[in-house]
Amino acid sequence: MTTYGVTEIQSKPSLFKEMDLAEIVDKRVGKTLGYFISDKYEKYIKATIDKIEREERRKKLRKLKSHQDIAFLENGIEDGL
Repeated sequence: MTTYGVTEIQSKPSLFKEMDLAEIVDKRVGKTLGYFISDKYEKYIKATIDKIEREERRKKLRKLKSHQDIAFLENGIEDGL
């Protein structure tokens, strides 16, 4: 897998035409921003990507529900329940 910096992509957007699979990195902070996967590979990995996205949504919903449950309990205690 090839690694590309944000500045490199901004200065030469045509790089996307040459990429098959690439890691996009912000070299200033040394942080991976994401990955680029060419359309020609999408059919092979679409199911996996969908599964990961569903799991991420579930985690966010569980966290939100937990936070709402805690807020409800705190409000109930304050209201004298």
